[in-house]
Amino acid sequence: MPLTLQKIEPISKKARIVASLREAIISGGIRSGEQIVEGKLAQQLGVGQGVLREALIELEHHGFVQRVPYAGTQVTELTILDAQQIYDIRIELEPLAFFLAGESANAQTISELRELADKASIASRAGDLTAFFENHLAFRTRIWTLSGNRYLQQALERIVIPLYALYMIRQSFNLDGILQTTIACTDHQDRILAAYERKNFVEARETARNFLIKMKEYLGTRLPPASSA
Repeated sequence: MPLTLQKIEPISKKARIVASLREAIISGGIRSGEQIVEGKLAQQLGVGQGVLREALIELEHHGFVQRVPYAGTQVTELTILDAQQIYDIRIELEPLAFFLAGESANAQTISELRELADKASIASRAGDLTAFFENHLAFRTRIWTLSGNRYLQQALERIVIPLYALYMIRQSFNLDGILQTTIACTDHQDRILAAYERKNFVEARETARNFLIKMKEYLGTRLPPASSA
């Protein structure tokens, strides 16, 4: 019987730049709040500014950098106060998204969400924070999209994604606390999916709200001290 192998896809130059910069940010090689000078960085990496700019746009979408009008790009920098204020808004807005998404939570979408939840759970047990946050954030952003309200989706993308990057950037300062957070997140995913399966969208909303309130309470002990105001 002939051996069947999947074709190996080449890794693009942009993907390699994204991975390199993300690792530099997480490790502290590029510090939070540091200004990124595209010309200088492109020269250091030996790449063109065009592909570097594409990589920075992707990093921005994942919350690792922020583009400031008339000031260029800098590594995301959040304090405890910033994170608390983000949670204040999340607690009011995100449960609404979970409620509205219930109408679109059919068997297919629940299966898609379950797949993301399972991947996040596996990554959590393995201590793979990169894979965990990618899949858990994908789980949440999928629900934001399913809400059908693009203004709500855009608002959540703007305020929430940098918070996920903060956990990644500062993981070395409080790894145990962040790993505990991943366990709470996987339990939360399961409760949301169970509510959708029961067609109980009010329960999904309240489950999301209670989870976010608890996460805000944990900020003082689980967010790394380096992010303190």
